[in-house]
Amino acid sequence: MLAISIAAAVTGLLLVVSVGLLSLRKRFGNRELQLIGESARVETTLKPDGTVIVAGELWPARSATGILISSRHRVRVVAIDNLSLIVDVCD
Repeated sequence: MLAISIAAAVTGLLLVVSVGLLSLRKRFGNRELQLIGESARVETTLKPDGTVIVAGELWPARSATGILISSRHRVRVVAIDNLSLIVDVCD
């Protein structure tokens, strides 16, 4: 009887952890989509890869056109590739 109770508790715990992890993954994915169209500031020069600060967070980024973009320039997030933001210079 004790073994059945322990097995049920472990199974329940694994289920709760799995659902929690899936929930976090879904929220993170939605956060990425919310960044498209946002303005950002180049932190480290994009040549074409570097970093930007958007919504107070540091993100890896790449210039959409491949041009060099110096630090402190304003850019706009136009897409996301894996966890890197694709950015273009603001007009």
